[in-house]
Amino acid sequence: MGFKFWFVRALKVLLGVAALLFIVELLKQHSVQEALIFACTWSLITTAVFICSRLYQSRKGVECALCNDIPDKSDKNT
Repeated sequence: MGFKFWFVRALKVLLGVAALLFIVELLKQHSVQEALIFACTWSLITTAVFICSRLYQSRKGVECALCNDIPDKSDKNT
């Protein structure tokens, strides 16, 4: 899991959260500028927390069934 893996994962999280928050803010009838600022700010914060927690858990060897980013340790040759 190198730099490219984490960069792509961070980009997916950032864009997904930003789009969701932007749409929600528009539905709440905020202006486009306010919605964009809110979405960008909170998506950056959310992405940083998510990636840092996944890096920490990955280094500790904690498996995440939902993320499926740690390969199985079972021997498949048996």
